[in-house]
Amino acid sequence: MLQTEIQNRLALQNLINAYCYELGVGRYIEVSEQNEACLNFSQRQPLLEVPLLPTSMLLRVPIDKVSQLGNVRFLEEPTVFLNGQSCDYTASTVATLVLQSIAYYQLSSNTQSTTDKSHEVLGRWLQSYEGLGKILTHRLDNIDDIVSAELNFVETEQNLIYGHTMHPTPKGRDGFYAQEWEQYAPETQSKFQLNYWLVQSDYVTGNWVDGEDIYQELLTKLTPYLTDYQQKMLQQHTDYRLLPLHPWQARFLQQQPWYETLFQQQKIYPLGAMGWYLSPTTSVRTLASFDAPWMFKLSLSVAITNSVRINLAKECQRGYYACQIWRSEFGKRLKQQYPTLSVINDPAWLALTIDGEVINETICILRDNPFDPSIQVSNLASLCQDHPTRCTNRIKTLFQAIKANTAQDNTVIASDWFDSYLKVGFEPLVSLYYEHGLGFEAHQQNSLLELKDYYPSRLWVRDNQGFGYIAEYAGSLIDEIPALMDEAECVVPEFFANERFAYYIIANHLFGLITAIARTGWASEEQLLTQLVNRLMALEQRYPHRELFELLLRQDMLPFKGNLLTRMQGLDELTAPVETQSVYVNVPNPLQPIYSRQLNNGVHCA
Repeated sequence: MLQTEIQNRLALQNLINAYCYELGVGRYIEVSEQNEACLNFSQRQPLLEVPLLPTSMLLRVPIDKVSQLGNVRFLEEPTVFLNGQSCDYTASTVATLVLQSIAYYQLSSNTQSTTDKSHEVLGRWLQSYEGLGKILTHRLDNIDDIVSAELNFVETEQNLIYGHTMHPTPKGRDGFYAQEWEQYAPETQSKFQLNYWLVQSDYVTGNWVDGEDIYQELLTKLTPYLTDYQQKMLQQHTDYRLLPLHPWQARFLQQQPWYETLFQQQKIYPLGAMGWYLSPTTSVRTLASFDAPWMFKLSLSVAITNSVRINLAKECQRGYYACQIWRSEFGKRLKQQYPTLSVINDPAWLALTIDGEVINETICILRDNPFDPSIQVSNLASLCQDHPTRCTNRIKTLFQAIKANTAQDNTVIASDWFDSYLKVGFEPLVSLYYEHGLGFEAHQQNSLLELKDYYPSRLWVRDNQGFGYIAEYAGSLIDEIPALMDEAECVVPEFFANERFAYYIIANHLFGLITAIARTGWASEEQLLTQLVNRLMALEQRYPHRELFELLLRQDMLPFKGNLLTRMQGLDELTAPVETQSVYVNVPNPLQPIYSRQLNNGVHCA
């Protein structure tokens, strides 16, 4: 298979899956329903057929399986048909037709936006398309490595080849040019050092949960790596502090007028590259090394997927107070109560400050670094992704390894593995939600699954940007730390938290995992969804009369974050008010009919 064919198929698959699911368009045509012309085209595989409004064109693509969860795997590039004849269109032309169709739908249905951002989204899609091409150039020769049974944290962070499966521009990075894209991309397995500024202490601010002087701690850890010049500068400027920056960000900020002013005033000196060689993780702007004492989450003035990735002061406070909670006696009790769920905390942050104002573009957040190369841990997005060229995934490799060790039946392995996952990760998330008011936007990229003997053993949750506290259940915590409400801005009402839980943990996290397990062929979507429904019914027995279970089990529709529609409306998730930072749509709830059937069959899961 040619690289261009793979690139076209994957880039269009993400866009079209998002289009169909968010707008509820398209239909599946099973093999038994296809006429002779369709059978010849599909090679006796199910077809996805999508109208391209306002034209009379149809888009058709063979898929491996029909799915009710939105993410289907294309078996080849989509083809556009006009009057029954196929059109020889490029991938960019097909993308243009899809985006034109979405714009037409929005205008004709009087949805939230009347602004046509399709040209802007097309530009982002083309950037993402080119980025995917760079990744494939680097990785295709060894692409089977991404489905190996044993992979460590850094390896899996750099194995997310084509990104969020329901996002139209998963590899969009507006701001990186030419060789910068490959130089700083996780998928090209890059490594590089941070850049450091030496800044007069009046112009540096920060905080550290574990001590009083994060600047001295950072200097102590970096001392073995200093060049003679860097040592000399530090000795000559004892009232100055080190400030770490992403190397791209350092170059970008050194072109700003305020930097030139501080430089001329000798308040700031660029020291260049220093310290550990770090690997970019899935977010691009968070860097990690097994040798470093922390991970580094850095502001990066590059538009990655939905936002320019700048750390905000409120996020620093959010991480600081969350870390305080988990380091406290209360936090120790939580760890004992939930031994299979762990939080990766952000204990410190540093930034430049001018006239008392934190310069968000300079914020560096220091994140706990709990892993070593021997620990088998993976973000769920990498674990669940399809192999780009073969109908397999890493979960199937894990199942095969388990079978080699145990000789169990395929269906037993798949069912037991998913059941283990629900016990290890999902149940603790629900329990923390209701017993302590702790909520996490634990989407697949921010959820890390630790494996033991190829089975789930621990779920790690990261990224303080998505840590929240439910007002109705976290009263004692909010009373103890009122800054959660104002400084950190992370207290939300239950109805809002329920919507986010339904999307991040159910629709994104669990439905994505169910899709990946079903694609192994060792269990069906229906079987896995039934396992989830049974677990939800049991949890409702423990936490009765809660609106979340009403939403998940008895409502016909579920809220779903529309990444494509969010892009079409030009929203920035980091800067917009939390209530309006993303577009949410309603999608059919696959759990409700299974729940009704279980009730009719007398299943109560007490």
